[in-house]
Amino acid sequence: MDKRILFVSNGNDIKLKAMMASLTKAGFSVVLSPSSSENIAQLPSLPEIILLYLEDDFISFAETLKYFKTTLAAKADKHALFVCASESEIAAVLELIPRQMVSGTFVRPVNMGDVVCRLNGVASGEQARLKRILVVDDDAIMLRTMKNHLGKKFEVFMANSGMNAISFLAEHDVDLILLDYEMPVASGLQVFEMIRSEPKTAHIPVIFLTGKDDRETVLKVLAAKPEKYLLKTLPPEELVREVEVFFKGM
Repeated sequence: MDKRILFVSNGNDIKLKAMMASLTKAGFSVVLSPSSSENIAQLPSLPEIILLYLEDDFISFAETLKYFKTTLAAKADKHALFVCASESEIAAVLELIPRQMVSGTFVRPVNMGDVVCRLNGVASGEQARLKRILVVDDDAIMLRTMKNHLGKKFEVFMANSGMNAISFLAEHDVDLILLDYEMPVASGLQVFEMIRSEPKTAHIPVIFLTGKDDRETVLKVLAAKPEKYLLKTLPPEELVREVEVFFKGM
């Protein structure tokens, strides 16, 4: 891919100008456009990298999202579409655009170092797609901690219950599931068995997360035969390293 970026935003404040300056400094040629499908359709050519920046203005992006859904599906060449928005806006975007059309997401406020690194990877062809991880845990604090740390290197999705995880997996593909072993209503073991029983999800590797390291708990976890298990008490950076090692060994 070349290093042209279509930066779609309705803002014009210092923060957005700083983002564009960071992209320009990194060697990208930035084409700025408001969230108007008419404006975008009039471009002489559509840059291969597209960055949508939403800031509490999802409604004004709705028609543009539909435009990209149709346009990118019709193109034979490869485009990389990224979305920068709040978590709720990202979820809304993914209801309008198939998940496979979105190369990556960034939760506001963004770290421009991470953005530039990921876009450079796409432009160079070294990073066609980040590995996608679904984290399943009933603890909201644990989910956010995992999202914040794993999200620096992976595409992370969250589910706060086993049933929500199953519903998500029915519509989306992931490369790994990090599954809390101890959850109410549907336990991690029950969710694991449901995942393995469905042809669409049976192949997805599962790593159990557990807060206990006593022998009895460890034996129960291992008896289910997941790919491995990790302790929730691991420092976040070590947990990220464990996941990186797992993917390298696949």
